[in-house]
Amino acid sequence: MTNWIKMIEEEPRLLFVLMLISVAMLLDLLTGLIAAKLTKQISSKIGINGILRKIASILLLLFFLPVSSLIPFQAGSVLLYAFYLSFLLMELHSILENYEKMGIKTEVFRTFLQQLFKKNKDK
Repeated sequence: MTNWIKMIEEEPRLLFVLMLISVAMLLDLLTGLIAAKLTKQISSKIGINGILRKIASILLLLFFLPVSSLIPFQAGSVLLYAFYLSFLLMELHSILENYEKMGIKTEVFRTFLQQLFKKNKDK
C-alpha cells in the first residue's frame, strides 16, 4: 500500500490530472443538462445514467492508482498518465458535443485540440 502512496508523492501531477478530469466531468454534466434543457430532451433516466457512469469512471480511475504501482520501472506511472490523459480528452470531446447541441460553434476548439495532440505525437 505504501508503494502507490510513495508514487503519488513522487508524481503529484497524477493527482493534478485526476483533478482536471473531475472538473471536466462536472462541466460535462452541466453542459449536458443545459443542452438537454435547450433541446427539450431532458430525461431523468438519461441524467441518472450519466451520473452513475461518472461515479463509476472516477472509481475506476482511482482503482488504477495502486494497480499502476505494481508495474515495474516507472512504466505504471507512464501508463497511468496515458490512461488519464486519454480519459480527459474524451471528456473534452463530450463537452464540445454538448456545446454543439446548444448551437455554439466549436471548430476553433476542435482545431486547437487537434493541433495540440498532433504536436505531442510528433515529439
